[in-house]
Amino acid sequence: MEPITSRANARLKAARKLQAKRNRLTAGLFLAEGEDIVEEALSEGILPAETFVAAGRPPDDGLIARLARGGPVHVVDDELVAELGSLGHPARVICVFKVEDLPSRDAATADLGVHLHRVIDPGNVGTVVRAAGALGPAFLSLSAGCSDPLSAKGVRASMGAVFRVPIEHGELPEAGPARVALVAGAELPLWGIDLRPATVFVVGAERLGLPDEIVAACEHVAAVPQALGADSLNAASAATVALYEAVRQRSAAG
Repeated sequence: MEPITSRANARLKAARKLQAKRNRLTAGLFLAEGEDIVEEALSEGILPAETFVAAGRPPDDGLIARLARGGPVHVVDDELVAELGSLGHPARVICVFKVEDLPSRDAATADLGVHLHRVIDPGNVGTVVRAAGALGPAFLSLSAGCSDPLSAKGVRASMGAVFRVPIEHGELPEAGPARVALVAGAELPLWGIDLRPATVFVVGAERLGLPDEIVAACEHVAAVPQALGADSLNAASAATVALYEAVRQRSAAG
């Protein structure tokens, strides 16, 4: 197979457009780069719509064969693959996936989740996805103004957990799991709440926190206790600790 060597190639141009959020939304597609991350997709039975591999540094033939079950595989000049990706050390494989193939919330993931309010750092959002995948099953809910978890940095920070964790968009729901607002300095420690029933942790951005009206809408307000004089935890750290505490309580209860 002759490698693609032109930046003007139509398939490459279409894939590069997915680096922008507006184009991901319009097309319903996103990029995932690196063997470990695309392996996560395959392990969940999610196949790519299209794959680009580096001509000079191709991944394992077995991986290419499995990716080819989903859509065409294009061999591309290494420099052009580097431009398509976002890593300092370019990935050997970059895939295009369909947003519609990602998991949706179901009974298995409905009783534990995290709602992020205007968290704009994609690394934080992606890390929360990773935590939900590791400590779940759990879902993630994102308010307007949150960073896109399907951006290059978000997918990378999730280490492929975007293929396992249901991600929803919308404001804090009025019905459903009990809402626990995580607020630095709150009197009630996180472990002072019974987290065995259905629970969603509500987390704001590190600098701004949660608006008063969001906190007032929650059934519980709690803090992750910290050492005296310590800076506040960022959103990803707070959400991870909260998910762990919920899992700990549920495991202790059998």
